[in-house]
Amino acid sequence: MPVLIIDKFRFFIAAWLVIYFVIGSLNVSYAMTFEISKADTLLVAKRVFKNECDVEKDCLIEWNVGENFLSLGLGHFIWYPGNAPGIYHESFRSYLQYAREKGASFPVWMDKTPFPSCPWLSREQFLSSKESKMYQDLLDFMTKSEDDQADYLIENAKGSLQKIVDAAPQERRLRISKYLSELSSNPEGLYAIIDYVNFKGSGILDSERYQGQGWGLLQVLEGMHDRPTSGEVLVEFVRSAKDVLKHRVVIAPMSRNEEQWLPGWLNRIDTYLESNPSTLH
Repeated sequence: MPVLIIDKFRFFIAAWLVIYFVIGSLNVSYAMTFEISKADTLLVAKRVFKNECDVEKDCLIEWNVGENFLSLGLGHFIWYPGNAPGIYHESFRSYLQYAREKGASFPVWMDKTPFPSCPWLSREQFLSSKESKMYQDLLDFMTKSEDDQADYLIENAKGSLQKIVDAAPQERRLRISKYLSELSSNPEGLYAIIDYVNFKGSGILDSERYQGQGWGLLQVLEGMHDRPTSGEVLVEFVRSAKDVLKHRVVIAPMSRNEEQWLPGWLNRIDTYLESNPSTLH
């Protein structure tokens, strides 16, 4: 990851954490703000996308086996059909609202308020529609809006950090903030924060629970332990993330058969310990 993104992201996270805890007793809320160049933002987003589907164009719109929703864009944002129960945050319509505020142009059938549900009701129906105009409209929209998608990934991660700290028990907030600060000082740690929030969420939504237990970034941070040196924080993050995901599989409804996805999830977590390529194709 380029030095520019590291310095800026690290500085603003560290500054925000200091402000948050100095005046936190006053119950004043401060949003994190940091600047990342367009080129660096897209590089991070494409690395997230590579995790999702190895950067294949058709993977910008995909309905995975065993899921009841469509996955779209660089972050594989979730879009539920109107007939599907959804326990996960429907990130695609959140992204569409962000894109609308950025001035994006939508296909006519999508440009409504509120944004429509996914027009395909099943994976089979979706797969049979790949020659349709609606499918092509959606693929064109996702292909042409990659910059907005990249920005949204960063903004979504940024906006989650303060909420995660606030949602943690009072006695754990300082430790969780310390881990976030240490992770942000490491290029792979920054990528890990952004990717995990996109991958498994912030961990603060009541709907994203099995048996009352979540699997998002908050739960990973809560499961971490201090290491002898701050340089080992990413290793500890990876260990905790794997434990959280393994536990999710154990407590998931048997009908979901989540064990089938666990090897891929753990491989994705391993990428947090890999060197970041300077170029993604």
